[in-house]
Amino acid sequence: MRREEWARIRRREMLAAYYQVLKDEGLQGASIAKIAKLIDAPPSLLIHYFGTKEQMTIELVDYLLEEYRQGYGDKLAAIADPGERLAAILSTFFDPEYHQLLDDSVFYACFYVSLRHPAVRTSFAALYETSLELVESTLADCMAAGLVGADDAHELAVTVKALEEGYAFLIGGAAADEAAKAEIGGALKKRALQLLGLSAPA
Repeated sequence: MRREEWARIRRREMLAAYYQVLKDEGLQGASIAKIAKLIDAPPSLLIHYFGTKEQMTIELVDYLLEEYRQGYGDKLAAIADPGERLAAILSTFFDPEYHQLLDDSVFYACFYVSLRHPAVRTSFAALYETSLELVESTLADCMAAGLVGADDAHELAVTVKALEEGYAFLIGGAAADEAAKAEIGGALKKRALQLLGLSAPA
């Protein structure tokens, strides 16, 4: 294995460890020392690769974006039929399992950092923009195929994303049980379909 590939794999291991420590300890408790301990490495090695915890946070958001793409984005985008792709997107967006991809505490920790650091904000925004672009392009394809009535694809995509992000907020944390999460998701998916002039499946 070439040195560059080994370094890439090692960085990903460190970022995965940072995610776990951030999930368990919170932003303030996620120290370089604790991350290093989790992967049985000296803290100096993490400093060698990243320099600072802030730089690790920036790269963590990029890592999470890649995880999203591999886990959902690429698979959804690869569906050739636009109608099927749109149906899969909506089913995914309003499925509780999808919103467990990123732990709430990690999401909000990264969001908090993004408020004060432009580099983190830019990377964090890419999580939203990538998903929005998928919805917008799919709606445009559906309009071109006559599956969805002519409209502003961007505005519709923003509205669908707003429903999806509202859903994520409503089911966040451990308060809501799985049945309640599914019920809320079903109701919002139904409204999204109505917004697009489509009917919910029987």
